[in-house]
Amino acid sequence: MALFDRLRADPVYNTRAAVQRTGVPADTFRAWERRYGLPQPRRTPGNQRLYSERDLATIAWLRDQTRAGLTISQAVALFRSHDVPERASDRGPSASNGPGESARMAGLRDDVVAALVRFDAVRADRAVEEAMALLPVEEVCLHVLQPVLYEIGQRWARGEVSVSVEHFASGFVLRRLGALFNLSQPDVGRGPVVAACVEGELHEVGLLLTCLFLSRRGFQVVYLGANLPLSDLVDAVRRIRPPLVLLSASTAGNAEQLVETTRELGRSCAVDGEGEGEPCAIIGYGGQVFLLHPELREQVKGIFLGRDADEAVAAVDRVLAAPASSVARP
Repeated sequence: MALFDRLRADPVYNTRAAVQRTGVPADTFRAWERRYGLPQPRRTPGNQRLYSERDLATIAWLRDQTRAGLTISQAVALFRSHDVPERASDRGPSASNGPGESARMAGLRDDVVAALVRFDAVRADRAVEEAMALLPVEEVCLHVLQPVLYEIGQRWARGEVSVSVEHFASGFVLRRLGALFNLSQPDVGRGPVVAACVEGELHEVGLLLTCLFLSRRGFQVVYLGANLPLSDLVDAVRRIRPPLVLLSASTAGNAEQLVETTRELGRSCAVDGEGEGEPCAIIGYGGQVFLLHPELREQVKGIFLGRDADEAVAAVDRVLAAPASSVARP
């Protein structure tokens, strides 16, 4: 599948790691391999299977299709016949994938928007399920759910829909992301990573999307949600001792709160005798305000995670793969 061409083909993950990262039992994907030739692991000199990032994505994609109601033979046939266009990383959330994008996917996006404008969650669900039969979860999130929210937000800004429509659409997307996140086994994996919107920040779609992607890539995620009081975040970080904390803010005022949050985490470590004002964990942060006003990043003692969930996951992977002593804390 063309979508997976950008993923690494190096065989580096043993069977246990493949199970942990995909949530699929080893007996299941070994049976897929024997019967259908998917995935395609390499063998070590000792005849042990090693899986690549591409193999793991294949297993996860097949898992999602069978959960959506396809038989495994149908899912394999769809995998082999469907050429999914790649995401262009330099395009915004409302942009299409270009001439190669399926008109069907664009139509499904339009169907979801039209349904949500009419407060019709049943029809919107139906269109999203159809999209998930064609694309991996990550691509549905990036090319259907996110653009839908963006389009409805633009319509609200132009006065074409009411705020109730915008709230209904946001609630719908949050429910879909929350269900996917709960199915992704966020309680196991590398980490843990603690994630929260700073106190006063109510927009959690971007953070939840990032956490979903992280969980599906094999990270343990402790998701604390929107508008988390600073004192509660500090208490959670001191108790959990995560290597990484993700923070999100979307407005200038909440960006200031994010700066204060990183300082308070540093002070709490100083109290514990772990450092003079250094955060208890590496801080990763993001949000729309840091894209619109990149100069604000200079005020944050942390690592900017990028423009979208894909970039954030890559950044987290790099940070947690590096030895602690080699990670620069801005």
